[in-house]
Amino acid sequence: MEINFECKKCGCIFDCDIGNVSFPENSDRPCFEKKIICPTCGERSMDEVLLTELGQSQLTEATLNFEDDDLSDFGFYEGECQGCGIFQPLNDLGLCEKCAGKLERDLIRKRDWDYTISGYGIGLAELEEIRKKVIKEYGEKLDLVAPDKPKMKKRKAIKKKKARTR
Repeated sequence: MEINFECKKCGCIFDCDIGNVSFPENSDRPCFEKKIICPTCGERSMDEVLLTELGQSQLTEATLNFEDDDLSDFGFYEGECQGCGIFQPLNDLGLCEKCAGKLERDLIRKRDWDYTISGYGIGLAELEEIRKKVIKEYGEKLDLVAPDKPKMKKRKAIKKKKARTR
């Protein structure tokens, strides 16, 4: 594992292969398998170097053991889904993966392209193709979003207003 350091003595910024990283139970400092070696000054201790911003990210990655598979998991946190009420991983809107998909399809059905992930950066013709596919596969009925209330026609609104005044 290579980590980016800055030597306190000479100011040199360098990458150093430190091997594996561990955190002993009785210490809050990392323990490196290999020694830190500045290209100018030679062997350095932890107190004689600084972690650069890049080095901090590299150390975090090494100690938390993030792998590509971990990053593909759905959700930022766990909680009760705002759509179905089941406790599970949620996205930034508080929706589980299944309900997030329902919301996406509903937005596509309603042509709310500004709020869809699928519609980002796509032309109108392609958007309509996406909408047709969603309707063909899942139907026209909205899954999660409440349908819009039908607007009253002006004549009916005028008649209702007159009826109230009588």
